[in-house]
Amino acid sequence: MKTKIGILSLALLGFSASKASAQLVVTAPVLEVQSGVQTGLQNTMKGLEAAANKLVALGVKEQELTKTYSLKNMEQHKAWYDGLLKVSSAVRDYRRVRAIYAKQTQIISTYSSAINVLRTSRYITPAQLTEMVSIYTKMLAEGANTVSDLATITSPSMLKMTDAERMEFIDTLDAKITDQLGLVNYFTRRNMMVLKTAQQVEQDHQALLSLMGAH
Repeated sequence: MKTKIGILSLALLGFSASKASAQLVVTAPVLEVQSGVQTGLQNTMKGLEAAANKLVALGVKEQELTKTYSLKNMEQHKAWYDGLLKVSSAVRDYRRVRAIYAKQTQIISTYSSAINVLRTSRYITPAQLTEMVSIYTKMLAEGANTVSDLATITSPSMLKMTDAERMEFIDTLDAKITDQLGLVNYFTRRNMMVLKTAQQVEQDHQALLSLMGAH
């Protein structure tokens, strides 16, 4: 009996030590997991910003948006992680925080890739491109505003919130940026369809001219 009690005590002691160790990792200024995710997202943003810089230097004004919002995203990302110690570990570790930054990164990346295709296509008119960039600009700004709202969790006015209230607020922002990402993807698919349709019309027209010429 004493042996069983001793084993149980050792097991509990080991569990307590593991738990304390886990808490120590969680409460570190820059969490190992968070740091890895942060680094990954930041590297993605840096890559987008660097590529955009090269294109802007070559006169591709449409990539100014990529440059602007990549930098903005990195600044917001850093501001959030710098303020991590002001909130509890439960909020710091909440997966939807990472999801929000990842989705905003995807929004910027989608725009950057799509606009390169659209601006170089002879089937998209300058007027169409201008309209597309205008709508993308609003979408990018909305995403940036959502990420900016996330940073308010660490502001003095919201420090009195409970973890449950903070997580509910984060859930709302995640749902919002998920919708925004969906709109960006939809708009991009629509733009590609416009391009494809114009291309098909041109090909059909050329085919008809060739057929008429053959007779």
